[in-house]
Amino acid sequence: MNRGEVQECIEQQFPGFHCESHMAKLYRNSRIFILDLHKGQSHEKIVVKIARNHNPCQVDFEFENLSRFYRECKDSQISSPEPLFVDAEKGILAMRYVEGINLAHMLHEIRPVSQDCLNQAVDLSAHAQAKFHSIFCWPEDEPITFDPTEAEYDINRCLAESLTRIGDCNLQARVTPYFDFTSWNIIIKNRCAGNGFIGTGDMLLYLIDFPRLNYICTPHLDLARFRFGLELVKQFPPAKFLGINRWDVDQLFDRFLNGYCQRMGVAPNDDDIWLIGLARNANISRARDITRKAKFGWQPRRENAYLKTFSRDWLDQRGKHAQWPGMGRAKKA
Repeated sequence: MNRGEVQECIEQQFPGFHCESHMAKLYRNSRIFILDLHKGQSHEKIVVKIARNHNPCQVDFEFENLSRFYRECKDSQISSPEPLFVDAEKGILAMRYVEGINLAHMLHEIRPVSQDCLNQAVDLSAHAQAKFHSIFCWPEDEPITFDPTEAEYDINRCLAESLTRIGDCNLQARVTPYFDFTSWNIIIKNRCAGNGFIGTGDMLLYLIDFPRLNYICTPHLDLARFRFGLELVKQFPPAKFLGINRWDVDQLFDRFLNGYCQRMGVAPNDDDIWLIGLARNANISRARDITRKAKFGWQPRRENAYLKTFSRDWLDQRGKHAQWPGMGRAKKA
């Protein structure tokens, strides 16, 4: 759909409103349109997400998960954009616009926020992850399930290999995995400016890009994905070429993991850390084939070329973090 078709679709959903599209963003698996709706003195801003190569069932499932989290997350600091409507056949999902920046931007910034501010944002992210798992939970005797027909070969293999180890873990809850719980899908509102600090009481967090696949697994997969995202941030220019290393991957992830486990009332053991490490490696293997979902898109091709050129050691697990988690990590975390 082009911009004009999107505007026409939205005006059909909101009779009497005039729709203006001011911005369209292209991502690996979707296009995002930010639209203004006007009717007399009434004004609203909404976001329309259009999936590439969409599967209608998956679009419906994402909207259902977004709606459930928005409805059931009763927290003054954590929410999601308000869901508006879905047209699965056209791959359209609409929600209200929320102000803020994503956590990845706070991690990338050349002009940094304060370390205290960053720590508080990570603490709130851990709280949000625990909230999501508390809402999307299953009985503990529910079997681990995944779809072997999905092109998630590395993740599917990881889940299959983890089955023999789960019984020795402390994190045995059965949850619907978020799949992409990374700093790019965490929006922080009212963050501090410069080196100031406003504290968590003034922070709001919104989760976006909810899961489309109906898997059941333990929390290790999502925890590993957050860890993977922190390592990925370090592969790009501010840290890679400009030497901006104002935060440490291990320390920030330990903080996140500790905050999550405190919220869930569980202390991780070495088997938990081993499974997080296994899932982390699966995500890195997955990154080696970043074009798998959009083989003809320019963005994944560019990312793939960049990582293979400048981050070969990380992709091949010969770099700084290759030995993670190492011995005794659970106690340290």
